Amino acid sequence: MQPRLIAFAATAALTLLVLNGLVERHERTLAHGRDLLLALRPVDPRSLMQGDYMALDYQAIRQIEDTLRQPGINPRLSPDDGDVLRAFFKPDPQGVAQLTRVGNGAVDARPDEIMVRIKWVGGSPRLPSNDYFFAEGEGRRFAQAKYALFRVADDGTALLAGLADAQRVLIADHVAPAQRGP
Repeated sequence: MQPRLIAFAATAALTLLVLNGLVERHERTLAHGRDLLLALRPVDPRSLMQGDYMALDYQAIRQIEDTLRQPGINPRLSPDDGDVLRAFFKPDPQGVAQLTRVGNGAVDARPDEIMVRIKWVGGSPRLPSNDYFFAEGEGRRFAQAKYALFRVADDGTALLAGLADAQRVLIADHVAPAQRGP
């Protein structure tokens, strides 16, 4: 076999292994991650170019920005583009996540907190999902969304699992987040 062909095959196999590992890790987070229910701010659910979707705007992002703008904030928490901060949340009695604090890489979650990695992009904090796409014609149902349900891995990786209505019931399958199986 030619060295080029061997190198190509090895590179392709390595690429497939890495991609498979990422998919498996995300599937594990969606299946076993801790639930985090974040309140949404209203946004228009239609795009002519992309089809039906909802642009997501989170109240928690505004709270993080406000926290970082407070006078006397620790200068180590002044992020640059590409930096990752840690936002810590506790669920309120209704199960909705409330921001408790913001930290950097040296800060760990307390036992009653859920830590989420927040990326700093373009001068503002960003969660991993800013849009939620749904089937054409379902816009009316999804326009009722008041919450986004994330599943969060132990390392703070958060994946959007669905949208929930005012009663905190998932819109897509009408199963309350608290009723999700193990």
